[in-house]
Amino acid sequence: MTNIVVTGAGGFVGRAVLRQFRGEAGMVARAGSRTGSDIDGSPGTAIDVRNLGSLRTAFTGVDAIIHCAVGDRATTVDGTRFVLQAAAESGVRRVVHFSSIAVYGTALGDVDETAPLIAIPPGSGHYATWKVEAEQAALAAKVEVVRLRPSIIYGPGSTLFVGNVARRIATGRWGSFGAESDGLCNLVHVDDAARAALMALTTPAAAGQAFNIDGGSVMSWNDWFNEIAKMIGAPLPVHPAGTLRRRSKMALPLKAAARLLPPLRKTLEATLLAAPAGAEVDLFGLKARYPATRAHTVMGWSPQVTLADGIAQSKEWLLQQGLGR
Repeated sequence: MTNIVVTGAGGFVGRAVLRQFRGEAGMVARAGSRTGSDIDGSPGTAIDVRNLGSLRTAFTGVDAIIHCAVGDRATTVDGTRFVLQAAAESGVRRVVHFSSIAVYGTALGDVDETAPLIAIPPGSGHYATWKVEAEQAALAAKVEVVRLRPSIIYGPGSTLFVGNVARRIATGRWGSFGAESDGLCNLVHVDDAARAALMALTTPAAAGQAFNIDGGSVMSWNDWFNEIAKMIGAPLPVHPAGTLRRRSKMALPLKAAARLLPPLRKTLEATLLAAPAGAEVDLFGLKARYPATRAHTVMGWSPQVTLADGIAQSKEWLLQQGLGR
């Protein structure tokens, strides 16, 4: 019997990984979370990736870790280092680490795993550089690690690329932004990403490697916004050039005020939703593809969920959330 712990098991990707392993013969996957509660029928175990002691206890007798936990720097970078250290000390055989295509930064064209990762400037403090630091820790670890770099993970339960986009469109202030959001949206269904974790764990030749995990369903961000608008039965207005970047900059003091005075957040909700972060502005205009050729060649992985099925599932989930009609 292979004993597995999934970190970040209560999150979007973590839950999908638990579903993937639940039906696998000879494997038992435990749901790692701070509360230690069972999740969706999977047995729970209490872990805090920021606490080395809790990880040492949780990893006793464990064969493999699927590391999905992500958050602030303490979780994403320090937490990964602690997970890898505790895994090595506990005799864990392999860690599958969920990284991200964000590690490539603003590289254009076809970006495969040989592309350089972005540099980490002094005092850096954002998601992409945190993911690079986490990968550097994985390369230095004294345990076998496989790094997965999924593209835009979507599907039912995606608060970021499905739910949040739907809420933005529902304000009436989000729409199509011309060239600013004509970059490529490289979609991969969450169930396909979870299946990649299973294959990364069970493929001996995957040890030490990094793999792009992309579903091959590529469209512009404008087209993805249009798909979400259709899911919720809302119009998608066309905005003039420069709208996204202007909103992003103008909202900075409002976001600061909302952090200092939480009661303001409700009043400013529509305005803040319509104002993307600077990293989002870059993402929506980025014209890059992330071929998963290595994952297919080494692990035999290929996407199984069609875009049509993924959209239908996402629409049903949005309806359950009270978005759309």
